[in-house]
Amino acid sequence: MTQAILFDWGGVFNPQHESLDGYRSIAQRYGHSAESLYALLYNGDEWRQARIGELTSQAYWSSMQQKLGVAGELAIFMGELFAGEQLNQQMVRIAQVLHRRYRTGLLSNALDDLETILERWQVANLFDVVINSARVGVAKPNPHAFELAVAALGVQIRDIIFIDDKLRNVLAARAFGLPTVHFTTTTALLDELGTLGVLKPHERAMLREEL
Repeated sequence: MTQAILFDWGGVFNPQHESLDGYRSIAQRYGHSAESLYALLYNGDEWRQARIGELTSQAYWSSMQQKLGVAGELAIFMGELFAGEQLNQQMVRIAQVLHRRYRTGLLSNALDDLETILERWQVANLFDVVINSARVGVAKPNPHAFELAVAALGVQIRDIIFIDDKLRNVLAARAFGLPTVHFTTTTALLDELGTLGVLKPHERAMLREEL
């Protein structure tokens, strides 16, 4: 029986940025496509170091600013870069409903400022535990990341549902033994959680009305 829900952050709670929509205008200003800018930011050695805590978030974003040849203060650069970022309020509402009856956790490949971001968006209280790759030194899809999350939640692996937008992480979690949901849209997530019995019929109906 499901006792805990384990969420990914990027692409689930802020899908506009992960789906590249948040990058299009700023990428053009920097002489990139949205795709090439995303690859520069999240596919390089610096990102792999920063997401396991070997670089601070400030050092990481400073290096990206230098790579892009953008002059000025780091705070201004980051403000421009993340101007398109939005919180998925529908997803927040789903998490609020789930948090009433389940232990909830966040397992994110992130930098050392994730906790500050959660506080800024005023959603830190949605999660009983936060496993931040930069804090624990290991990132998905490494099985040890899932092991840490299961231990932190304190329930049996079979009683946790893991939700992530990246298929590679979903497949790795499934191979580890976690029941999984591949996140695509909030509507599809509601349907899947209803089918799994995680959401009660009246909860699902209420949330669908709010979408």
